[in-house]
Parts: sequence; structure tokens; C-alpha cells
Amino acid sequence: MVVPRPARNPEGVIVDGVGEQPSTPSRNRPAKASLFFAGSGLAALANFATGIAWINPMIFVALAMLCALAAIAFGHVGRLRGRRLDGDGRGTALLGILLGWLLIFVCVLAVIAVLGLIAGLAVLVDSLDSE
Repeated sequence: MVVPRPARNPEGVIVDGVGEQPSTPSRNRPAKASLFFAGSGLAALANFATGIAWINPMIFVALAMLCALAAIAFGHVGRLRGRRLDGDGRGTALLGILLGWLLIFVCVLAVIAVLGLIAGLAVLVDSLDSE
């Protein structure tokens, strides 16, 4: 069985079969960090599915919010750096920015839901005390 050798362009960089994109790893570290923080925020919110986060939900929501803010900040730095690196990692940075804003939206909804639950329970307890 013969294994084909990877194609190389005239500069000696290995290219994949789809165009002239080099298969070297991305040099845009802020874009990678943005995606890491976005994934960490998603993992913090995913703990609600396991039941662990229900012990103290505001800690996990706050952790997801901090990760979202870091993902947005690193994403914007990664987009700027990607412009300097000829587009390297700009898509990754954009994904980090979008996931960061999505995390903030979900966290705000979670805080509103918890505050609504507390207010509803306070009204319920108050109506039971007055009877």
C-alpha cells in the first residue's frame, strides 16, 4: 500500500487539496483564547444539565458571564491580529465573539428568570400570610 505524500507549494509549505491554504497551525493566539473562553462559558452553563450547578446557580452564571466577557475581548483582539496575519484566525475570533454575546444573552435571561422566581415566591408567601 502506497501512502501519498502531501503536496507542497514552491515555498515548501504543505498545502491541503483545497486551494493554497497552508496546513500549519494558526499563529493567532488571541483567537484561540477567545474560543477557549467561549467554550468554558458554555461548559459552565452545561453544568445545569448535570444538576451540579443547581446547588448555587449564580456562581455558574457569573462564571459563564466572565468567560463571555473574556471571549468577546480576546475575539476582538484576535480579529485585529488576524488582519495583520492576512486573515489567519479571523473566523475563529468571530466565532468567539458571537458565542460570547450569546452567552451574555443566556446569562441575562437566567438572571431575569431567577429574579422572577424569587419575586413570584415572595408574592405567594405574602398572600399566604395575609389570609
